[in-house]
Amino acid sequence: MYPFGREEAASLERLFWFFSECVQRGDWELAQACVPQLRQLQDDGSEKVEKILHALIICPSRLRSESKHSPQKLAWFWFLVLKEWLSHKQKTVPAALQRETEFLLLLEELEKDVPFVVLKELYEAFEDNHLLHRKQRDGSVQKFGVEVMSTLQKMLLQAPRKLQSILELLQRDPVECSSSVVQSGLPQNVFVGFLWDSLKSLKRLQLNPELLEREGNKVADEIYNAMSMLNLKMDNQTRELRLLCRELLDACWFEQSPLREERLLSCMLRKGSHALLSLFGSVFIEKMKEKLLSQKSPGKGTPEHPDAEWIVMALFLDHEQAYSWKAAYFYYLSSNKHFLEQILITALTLLKREDFSSLSRLLTQEFSYLSRLLILLGWTQCCSLESAKMLLETLHKSQGFYNDSVLKDFCDGLCAQVEVLEWCIQQNSNCIPENILLQHLHSLECHSSLYLLYQLTDLLALNEEAVIELFQKTSTKYTEVQGKIYNCK
Repeated sequence: MYPFGREEAASLERLFWFFSECVQRGDWELAQACVPQLRQLQDDGSEKVEKILHALIICPSRLRSESKHSPQKLAWFWFLVLKEWLSHKQKTVPAALQRETEFLLLLEELEKDVPFVVLKELYEAFEDNHLLHRKQRDGSVQKFGVEVMSTLQKMLLQAPRKLQSILELLQRDPVECSSSVVQSGLPQNVFVGFLWDSLKSLKRLQLNPELLEREGNKVADEIYNAMSMLNLKMDNQTRELRLLCRELLDACWFEQSPLREERLLSCMLRKGSHALLSLFGSVFIEKMKEKLLSQKSPGKGTPEHPDAEWIVMALFLDHEQAYSWKAAYFYYLSSNKHFLEQILITALTLLKREDFSSLSRLLTQEFSYLSRLLILLGWTQCCSLESAKMLLETLHKSQGFYNDSVLKDFCDGLCAQVEVLEWCIQQNSNCIPENILLQHLHSLECHSSLYLLYQLTDLLALNEEAVIELFQKTSTKYTEVQGKIYNCK
């Protein structure tokens, strides 16, 4: 009988019947083509379609399929259809359903290469973490058997991304266990176990140079893969992990080791987390401190020359540039001070000790831009006129122009004032007390040259032409120097 007045509804009913027939026959592409139109079904009809899609995902093994369609691939096929269906209703696929579908698909892809008992144990671990009732879990970290660990270790070299996906899917729901994916422990424990086993293998190979040359690169690649997938949170840095980092560093520093520190560092870089790199850096600094401080003589390490400043000088004065910057990066990553702040503090320490040779070596290349700033910060630390002249000679007169015109003008003024101060001392028949001299030296930027003449000489007794010549000489001299530097740039 023709459905007068309800043609559209009848058409949708026939389409739903045809969709059901296609599912029963295994015509998956044809059944999928019906789904977009079935979105127009109302109430019960829409719910029926959604339940069918759920059933297709949950029980794919009962579906008819051609040889090219495996059960879990069919489940994934219908999962994508369900995902699109729900998106039009402003809904999302349940996380548990997506996680189980992805995990079973991964296990199916491993069937050809992995023994059944291993796949079974992996699925049991998944069940324990996700499918059992929350009260049935004891909260312990999953531990695998020897055969499973051996299989996972092979995957680390052959299919590292699949291994990472499996271990991440095995994690308990963060909402249920109140922790992030990596905090629940399984991937971290597995990868840490791999690293310890690999380090033991590397140590055994080191006893036999021929074996080391033949198999060392394979073990090194295994370590790189494990490190690239090991994730870490700041509050999950255990003593075992610190010990592991020390062993990794020792392995890198071993002569003829196939393990390269630079590549190991690149494996630790994470877009969203610096925890692993920070941990490795703090361990690196511990070992570096032990090495550098062991080289100190018994008389060093006093309060005026503390360990932090000794380390900075040892790094930037006695090592090549690449090593210095790498060590400095880790040192300041694990401390609370900015590296420029510590460089300036160390430079001020050298200035106080009047060690201008070391100061000049420290403030070279990248740090030369700090030279005139250090004069401004450390001027009051000069203990004599000669010390002030040496400071200006080392950090100003011998330096180029670094787009620091304000600081350069300030230092030019200090140079002129120092010459005036020295001239005043020469003209004064009486010996000027040291405290008075230092008072004027430290406040040169606050007063004019005429003020110095008035305070330190008998102004009326001075030769007028000599005074004018002094002022003209200092003014002309530094104008010429300034012009030469600007022209050079």
